[in-house]
Amino acid sequence: MAWTPAQQSFLDAQMRNAQGRGARFWAVDKLLPPEEIVYDYLTCTLKSDSFPLLMVTNRRVLYTERKLFRGWVIASELPAYQVAGASYEQRWITGRVHVHGRDGSRITCKVRLGPQEAEWIQYMVTLINQLATGRGTTGH
Repeated sequence: MAWTPAQQSFLDAQMRNAQGRGARFWAVDKLLPPEEIVYDYLTCTLKSDSFPLLMVTNRRVLYTERKLFRGWVIASELPAYQVAGASYEQRWITGRVHVHGRDGSRITCKVRLGPQEAEWIQYMVTLINQLATGRGTTGH
């Protein structure tokens, strides 16, 4: 069986992801068209019974959640050309990664504050900022 670019790039991202939690590989076919390339993803904090993902692709930034009856869905997304940048906000117990849209919209992802997460979060914010400025991504 041949892998689609979406499947292969998500698997590559999963192998280099420093957060140490396995992502939902089987959800890729439902969430992404076969030709979309996943640069990397961030595993967010537990919501309901699953860990949402903030994914950065060659076309967009998307926030995915698992819904009870619908399975994995795209809860919000910003096309790459509308991404203005990203920022990180540290709170008392958790942090927030904000992806800012040029039209004032925003995607927010709640994240853990562990030593492994800190470096990965900063990498993801940098990656999203590179996407916003049109610079190429090099991977981690």
